[in-house]
Amino acid sequence: MQESVRRLVIKYFITALLCILFVIIYVWQNVEVMKIKIDYRKALKEERQLINMNDRLRYEIERYRRMELIEKYAAENGMNALSPYDFVTINMD
Repeated sequence: MQESVRRLVIKYFITALLCILFVIIYVWQNVEVMKIKIDYRKALKEERQLINMNDRLRYEIERYRRMELIEKYAAENGMNALSPYDFVTINMD
């Protein structure tokens, strides 16, 4: 009788331990999934910010390719248009 009670207690203890272990693993898995979701959302937000920054930089590049803006900048900074007399020609005979 004593031996059967002991086996029964061990059996319930192991069952309870396995249930607790299962619950811990299940909760840990859900916590990890939530962390991954949060990291994914952060990555998406950063991607959107980088795309916007890239678009702004591309806009600035295209803006500075316009000749009117280049000429205006040159005039504001004291630069003059080149004429044929600004070049020195060297003849090597």
